Amino acid sequence: MRRIAVAAFVALALPSIAHAGCGVSSTRITGRSPLAVTFTAACTSSTYTWSFGDGTTGTGQTIRHVYRAGVYRPTLTSDAQPDPEPAGTVLSIALHLQGPAKARYGQWVTLHAAVTPRLPVTLRGRQFVHGKLYVRVLGAAPWVAHAGSVTSTVRIVAVPKLVVHLVGTPIVGSHLRVEATLHPAGAGRIVGAGPVDTRTARTARLTVSTRPAAGWAAVRTSVQTEIVVPRLALGSRGPGVLQLEQRLRELHYAVEVDGVYGDDDVEAVYAFQKVEGLPRTGTVTPGLWSDLLHAGIPRARYPGNHIEVDKTRQVLFVVRDGKVVLVVAVSTGATGNTPLGLWHVYRKVTGFDWVLYYPNYFLRGFAVHGYPDVPPYPASHGCVRIPMWVATRVYDEIALGTAIYIYT
Repeated sequence: MRRIAVAAFVALALPSIAHAGCGVSSTRITGRSPLAVTFTAACTSSTYTWSFGDGTTGTGQTIRHVYRAGVYRPTLTSDAQPDPEPAGTVLSIALHLQGPAKARYGQWVTLHAAVTPRLPVTLRGRQFVHGKLYVRVLGAAPWVAHAGSVTSTVRIVAVPKLVVHLVGTPIVGSHLRVEATLHPAGAGRIVGAGPVDTRTARTARLTVSTRPAAGWAAVRTSVQTEIVVPRLALGSRGPGVLQLEQRLRELHYAVEVDGVYGDDDVEAVYAFQKVEGLPRTGTVTPGLWSDLLHAGIPRARYPGNHIEVDKTRQVLFVVRDGKVVLVVAVSTGATGNTPLGLWHVYRKVTGFDWVLYYPNYFLRGFAVHGYPDVPPYPASHGCVRIPMWVATRVYDEIALGTAIYIYT
């Protein structure tokens, strides 16, 4: 009994044998898979046995091991530490982000993220749910997902929106152009917009494209339109009439631009046909459209400021600084009795003077005046008839003493 007590006392009195451990250093143990890690034991030992945590082992004071994706807890066994000594937790991360190759600007698309081991995956502050995240494509910047310290990038080529439309009326001789807008504007440069050739009747196929900025797709849009030659006559309405009136005004023919083919249009067409030596029909045909397209402003015969009446062509020119500023259809004397020569206005009457409307007298009872009937041939008693609707305008252009040249 005494021997047992002594033994127990000795056992309590002797210190226990402690193993301080070896100590392990390593290169980075968290990163993209496959992750290569180099382990180094910090102690001196006759043996170093490594268990890498993935079912494989190795020996040596310094050893390198490559980890596939996953979480691993390697250990070291040495003379300094017979029990396995933890060497840290290795996190080898495989992150793969997928998305469509292309998407329209403003389109919602689904991004898919696959990650091993299971870690939260975020993108621009949003977290994937069950490996999915819905995003809206509003630019060309790459999409970058994060899982721990690892990132994965996908680039989606953004397809901008190209809006193309025609401005103007697609008729021969019209001002027609292709206009285009790109959304967003910074997605590239527009090529192909601009004026359309309307010199002839045809089917116009027009293509607008872009030269894309980085990260954006090139886009192209085609439009087709028929450039037609409308036939117009008294009573016609619409854009064709408006285009006719605008062209006549460009050539300085007196006309009201209102889109309605009225008496003013008939008389303006008469005037144009007279000046160009064409049949005096007062209607617009495909041939007349071509003539209008290629015609120029009529030329005055005399310099300075005055009025010219051409009995052969049955037109009146208001001339300023030697240039025709207004062309008006007239009807002179049916018997050819409208006097030729240079005359000067000696009397003017506001309103009606008998049946003469806003007359400008230049010789006895001969006058330039408005009248309800102005046919495309000589029909008056000798005066120079002009349409009623333009009579006040011509009246304002003619002052007392104004020179009037009448010739054939």
